[in-house]
Amino acid sequence: MPKNILLIILFANNLLFSQKEVVQILSANELKPGQTEDHQKLIGNVALKYSDATLFCDIAEVNARTNDFKAWGKVYINQTNQLKAWGDSLIYEGTGGIGKLYGDVKMKSENSLLKTSLLYFDKNRNLVYYLNGANTIQDDSKIYSKKGFYNTSNKYLKLKDSVQIENPEYTIRADTLEYSTNSKTSYFLGPTFIELTEEKIYCELGFYNRSLEIGQFEKNAELKQNEQSLKADSIYFEKRTNFSEAFRDVVLVDEEESLKVQGEYGYFDRNTNRSFITKDVLFAQGSEKDDTLYLVCDTLLLQEENDSNKSFFAYWNVKLFQAEMQGKCDSLAYSMKDSLIKLFYDPVIWNGESQLTGDSIELLHYDNKIQKLFVRNNGFIVSLADSTPYRYDQVKGRNLIGHFKRGKLALMDVLGNGQTIYYAREEDGKYTGVNKAICSDIKIKFKKGKIDRIKFITMPEATFYPLKDFPQSKQILEGFIWKSDERPGSLNDILNY
Repeated sequence: MPKNILLIILFANNLLFSQKEVVQILSANELKPGQTEDHQKLIGNVALKYSDATLFCDIAEVNARTNDFKAWGKVYINQTNQLKAWGDSLIYEGTGGIGKLYGDVKMKSENSLLKTSLLYFDKNRNLVYYLNGANTIQDDSKIYSKKGFYNTSNKYLKLKDSVQIENPEYTIRADTLEYSTNSKTSYFLGPTFIELTEEKIYCELGFYNRSLEIGQFEKNAELKQNEQSLKADSIYFEKRTNFSEAFRDVVLVDEEESLKVQGEYGYFDRNTNRSFITKDVLFAQGSEKDDTLYLVCDTLLLQEENDSNKSFFAYWNVKLFQAEMQGKCDSLAYSMKDSLIKLFYDPVIWNGESQLTGDSIELLHYDNKIQKLFVRNNGFIVSLADSTPYRYDQVKGRNLIGHFKRGKLALMDVLGNGQTIYYAREEDGKYTGVNKAICSDIKIKFKKGKIDRIKFITMPEATFYPLKDFPQSKQILEGFIWKSDERPGSLNDILNY
């Protein structure tokens, strides 16, 4: 066709189409009739314009009535200020505004480049999507998913099925993920695994903002760092400040220390190495059930100076339970470096048949068992000798030091102001009488949790009474208190107290 005739035809087309939004033919080397009267076939250096998009290709066929068109060979689409795309062929349905780009497909939008084999364009919804897998480079991130939907108006990306995101700061494996390129925020809508430089995160709902480095993770949320893991219904996380909060069904696990802490709210600040968990707190340490030390309280504070020096502070209504030992107090401090547990404010410890009280009590606890016990000021030991009628073996002194074997009280040193009431028995269990003594320092041997023998270190003032002649007024030492009804008999007792 002569060149001047072609230019006249192209001019006529543009003039005709300018009254409405249609496919405009900008250029072609050759113009031929198509399949029907409404079709035109363009060959060589083809350029078409539709709305704000310009298309270049080797061959095209256009339906002037419906605005449908097909394009083949080195297809290139340029949508003004939004995206560019390349492919081997294109089919566009003008009525529905749906386009399909086939072959070695590439799409570029701002700082992202997508590669796939079939790409869909939905003009009416400003949507570009794929359904059979695509790889995308977004800034410094590499993204893969089987399905993806990108809104060109609000720059919102939705990825589904086998989603993978990798960049220098984190990697993500997800079922469904949505991403706002404007805010650089990822939204998680299914099982999601996130790996940061030091943390690993799992959730089934939530978001992470890359610019602010903050996230909210919900539904079976878990945050792992080194040997510690944090689980909760919801976890809020700030990477820059190393701060996180956990809400509802909070569980903190430290594999290195074999400990687990549960509660309803947790606050964790890794910059200051201070954390606390509050409301219905349960602390457990130990690898075997019978040796595990359990503690319940209202609030548990954790202070870490370094990996080998962790201290716990328990506040209000503290209760302890272990197979061989139970206890309670108002507050408690536990230094893991020193293996020392300190009980304050009306502390009481039960071991075997014995009850121990004092102004404060310290337990040397390692290898999951009590090794030593220290009672500071007003130490008092009571064990029930008989319940018909009630008779109590009693020892009191300024300070007490207890020595344990296999978790059971074996020997007790009474240091200063010692006093005793001891019901002596024959081997057949019959009472021989009552020994009431005063002695500065006393050594007591225990058997099966009860007082077995008493040795007076210095000269005692002792009186031995026949059982029937023991005055009732002298049967109780000053400061005596019996709290057997407060002793937990099982772990459930401290959980349901």
